[in-house]
Amino acid sequence: MTWRTTDEADFDLQFIVEQGTVQFGRHVSGAYLARILELFETLAAHPHMGSERLAAQSTVRLMPCGSHNILYVIENEDVVILRVMHGLQDWFELL
Repeated sequence: MTWRTTDEADFDLQFIVEQGTVQFGRHVSGAYLARILELFETLAAHPHMGSERLAAQSTVRLMPCGSHNILYVIENEDVVILRVMHGLQDWFELL
C-alpha cells in the first residue's frame, strides 16, 4: 500500500510546520514533520493500525502522533490521509 494526502491534510501539515518553527525552531519543527511522515509510511504498511471511529458520513481511522491525530481512510490499496489535527481539536466537527 501507499499513502497520499488530501488538500486539507497538506494545509494541516504546512500549518504544523509554520507554527512549530515559530514556537520551537526550525530543527524541532522539521524533526516533528519527519516523525509524522514516518508514521504515514507505517500506516501504509499496516493500514488497520489506527482505531476505527464513526464520523458523520463514514468510518475513519485515527492514529495519534505526538500532539496530533492523523485521520485517514483506506481506499482500494491506498491510505488516504484526510487531516492531521491537534489532539485538542474536535475532529468530528471538522470532517
